[in-house]
Amino acid sequence: MRKAFILAAAAATMLMASCSKEESKEVQTFKASAEQTSETSKISLSGLSLRWSAGDQISVYDAASNNGVYALSSGEGTANGEFAHSSGSSVSAAPFSAVYPASIRTGATTVSLPATQSSTDGGLQELPMYAVGDDMELKFHHLCGVVRFRLSASSAVSVSRIAVATDRNTNGAATISGSGSSVTLSTLGGSATTTLSLGTAQDIASARDFYMYLPAGTYSTFVVAMTAEGGASCTKTVNRAIVVERGNITTITLTDLAFSGGLTQGALSGEFSVALGRTVHFSQGNLQYQASTGTWRFATNQYDYIGNANSNISSTYSGWIDLFGWGTSGWNSGANCYQPWSTSTSYTDYYPGGSSTNNLTGSYANADWGVYNAISNGGNAAGLWRTPTREEWDYLFNTRSASTVNGTSNARFAKGTVNSEAGVILFPDSYTHPDGVAQPTNINSSGVNYTGNNYSASDWTAMQTAGVVFLPAAGYRSGTTVNDVGSCGYYWSSSYYNSDIAWRVIFISGRLCIESNSSRYDGWSVRLVRD
Repeated sequence: MRKAFILAAAAATMLMASCSKEESKEVQTFKASAEQTSETSKISLSGLSLRWSAGDQISVYDAASNNGVYALSSGEGTANGEFAHSSGSSVSAAPFSAVYPASIRTGATTVSLPATQSSTDGGLQELPMYAVGDDMELKFHHLCGVVRFRLSASSAVSVSRIAVATDRNTNGAATISGSGSSVTLSTLGGSATTTLSLGTAQDIASARDFYMYLPAGTYSTFVVAMTAEGGASCTKTVNRAIVVERGNITTITLTDLAFSGGLTQGALSGEFSVALGRTVHFSQGNLQYQASTGTWRFATNQYDYIGNANSNISSTYSGWIDLFGWGTSGWNSGANCYQPWSTSTSYTDYYPGGSSTNNLTGSYANADWGVYNAISNGGNAAGLWRTPTREEWDYLFNTRSASTVNGTSNARFAKGTVNSEAGVILFPDSYTHPDGVAQPTNINSSGVNYTGNNYSASDWTAMQTAGVVFLPAAGYRSGTTVNDVGSCGYYWSSSYYNSDIAWRVIFISGRLCIESNSSRYDGWSVRLVRD
């Protein structure tokens, strides 16, 4: 049943199809239609009608304790559906009872409510319903009420899970009593905590609604614990009794939510040592900028990059760029070129503070893209990110202690392709390679090409979940000319070398090193980290 309805009822009539001599069993079909109600007496999330969806199933019992499961066979997306016998016994002896969804039924008058309700986006999912009738016509009534959480945060954050702890059990085994509008649930034998798990984390920078169904009753204790993408959390206690009524919505509004702990939005889970006693998390992808709106963001995927479209760089360009001259954060460092769209090919235009001996740190830290700018999908606040120093890049690739991977101790990096994109794979300090994914080879080998390790997008999802980072070979820009896309990777550090050069990481087929021969005017990739 579309998970965007609540109080809708249905009438069902069983049709018995006679079998031909060649058939071995009867075909049974329930016909269900919506009981229309007024807007005020219905929990209405999408129109006034009950709407069936593909895959919906109901469980039906008869007086002889026969139990069958019936699946939607027609009427998807409408208020009139037919359910054909799918599995279990056929039913024939009145009275009949039916439960939706079929998966929660455990007996003729018993169900088990889940401790975790799953929803792709927070919309209502499979609200339990019950019907009973003596004449094979069944009218469904809701077994629970709905709590609508209206959430908004004080800063950009995406919620992945909402858990409610109460003073009474909200899930587990329950007995159905009564029928029609007086149907009730009793003797719940589960726990007092029910969780709504979101398939996709949802941004609550602006108010957003989430739905959870709970048994009817008055809850004297009602604690809402929210978990954000990356593990940050926020817990609120509702300081009033919460009354949940069967077939109605109870709204709980929580505003200015502040999350703490866990990872910053946009940070990957893997932990990497960049100095003795200092660890960082990498951003979810390379840094990108849109000049027409002044917006910074991280690439959606680690293997994403802009490529040749960087040649369109300008102060009004409405597309995205991801190859930047050194220190071009937008902060006026005293250099002639400090804006992200700078294209001058004179290295003297890129001195931070007008000096050849300033790093993008200390008094000139604002020249660092991650320090000066709010990254829209990276916490959306300045000062959360930074660019690694030369020494940190060197420690990351060449010095740190790390796990043993495929027989190689201190596995730090490997060249390879991810989703058909060439680049460098970085293994976190602590790493267990996922089962079912090919073991990496040529680990810690800089003088090899990219073909030794080839991972699909699905392989990469498993590896990324285990903490791995990927630096794609995004090429470089000189003025408005873009070169080496897909074959070479160049990544800035925050460290100067001399009047015209800053340190960078470079990798090509057969080579990987941290080197100094990088003109400040060249546009390289930027990958930020979070301490």
